[in-house]
This record gives sequence, C-alpha cells and structure tokens, in this order.
Amino acid sequence: MPDSRENKVSVVLRVLLSFVLFALVVVISLAFCAKMTVLNKDAIVDRFASYEYVSEVKNSTVQYVSDVYVRNGLDCDKLNDIIDDELVRDSVKTYIAGNIGSENVYNEITYTESVDGICDSVESDIRDQIKLKGLEYNESKVSEIKESVNSYLLNEIEVGFSGLKTAMNVGAIATTVIISVGAFFALAAFLILVFIGKVRYRSVRAAGISFYAAGFYEIIISIMVFIIFKFKHLDIFPIYLRELVMDCIYSCAGSITAAGFTALLAGLIISVAVWKMKRGK
Repeated sequence: MPDSRENKVSVVLRVLLSFVLFALVVVISLAFCAKMTVLNKDAIVDRFASYEYVSEVKNSTVQYVSDVYVRNGLDCDKLNDIIDDELVRDSVKTYIAGNIGSENVYNEITYTESVDGICDSVESDIRDQIKLKGLEYNESKVSEIKESVNSYLLNEIEVGFSGLKTAMNVGAIATTVIISVGAFFALAAFLILVFIGKVRYRSVRAAGISFYAAGFYEIIISIMVFIIFKFKHLDIFPIYLRELVMDCIYSCAGSITAAGFTALLAGLIISVAVWKMKRGK
C-alpha cells in the first residue's frame, strides 16, 4: 500500500511519469538503432560494395554474357577475367551512393566510366575473337551485343527503389530530432520522477521499472522481427538483393536487442541504488 505520508496525486503522477519515461526510452532506442543501421548511408554503401554482393552481380552478368557469346559462336572461357571485379564494385558502389545521397562516395563520372569500362572490355574481347577466328566482322552486330551487355549490367546494378534518397534524408533528420528532443524530455521525466513524493526510493524504483519495461519491450520487438521474417520473405528480386535487404533488417533488429539489454542493465543499476537507499533508511 502507498505510504501514509504520500498523497494520491504523488502516486498517480509517479505512475504517469514512469510510463512516459518507458515510452521515451523505447522511442529513443528505436530511432537510434534505425539511424545506426538502415539509415546509415555509409554502412549501406559498404553492404552493397561487399564481396558477396558484388560477386553475385558479377556472376549474373558473366552468365548473361556467356549465353550471348555461345549464341554467337564465341568462346566464353575468359569472361570471368574480362569482367573486372573492381569495375563492378565501383559501378555498384557509386550507383548506390548516388541514390541514397552519400555524396562523399558518389561520383557520376566514376559510375559511367566503370560501366563503360566493363562494356569496352567485352567489346574488345569480341573483336579479338573475331580476328583470331577469321570470322566476318559486323559492326552493327558487335554494337548490338555491347548495348545488350550494357543494358543487362545496368539492370543488375540499379535496384530501382524510387524515392530512396528522399526517404533516407527525411529519415535521418527525423531520427536526429526524435533522439535530441526525446533525450531532453526523458531526462526531465527521470529527474522529476526521482524527486516526486516523500519516499524517495519508491520514485527511483519507478524509474528503474521504466527501464526494465523498455528493455523487455525492445527485446520482444526484435524477437518478433526475427520470427516474422523467418516465415515471411520479401518479394524482392534478384535473390541476392533480397538477402542484402534482409541483412539490413536483421542488423537493425540485432541493435534493438542490444539496446534492450542496455536498458535492462540500466534498470539493474537503478535497482541496486534502490536497495542501498532502502537499507540506509
């Protein structure tokens, strides 16, 4: 039962502020996790430029060009060397950087030169094979093959998420505002809560409960994300692009889990403080 020295207003206000603190901690944590993962432009560029993703783009392109070569009686044994890994990486990296607004990485000239470099290498190999095999040279046919390779490569590189740059910019600003404003009000709610009522340890304990509740809530959210996407797949193609998107989502969910355990640790520290306050009393 509430202590006789405390009035009902203090008790109700303590409960209300405890809930407000809980909500603010959750919102701040989610905003921070989103800002550090799915809204982190440099991190996203690095994911697209990773060996795994670039290899998938290259292998898909090599397979397509191999089919074109076979249909035209050309050897495709050296295509894996002709389509350079670094040019593919530069193409992917600069395209993604430009479309999410990471200006410190994006360079339109580099993007164009990388794509053209790959297509020029294919064209050069075709010319060499025609000359080596003594085949009849057809300029329009070679240009047609080069154009088809260029179109396919652009289709593999350009993921087609319209409005992604705007969404990233708005999201980054929104999360920054939420974290800043939320931190101010969370600190205010915590200080007010701690000094409410005549029995101090009860107020501090209410603040600890807020952190415990926030921690468990965040962990539950992350577990739900893992469970949902364990059975539900996003309709994104090609598959390696879907896997990259899922990796971003799982990374965000993992950071939410870490934030949840951090909140639980804060609650534990507050509980120790409450225990000492009660013993001192």
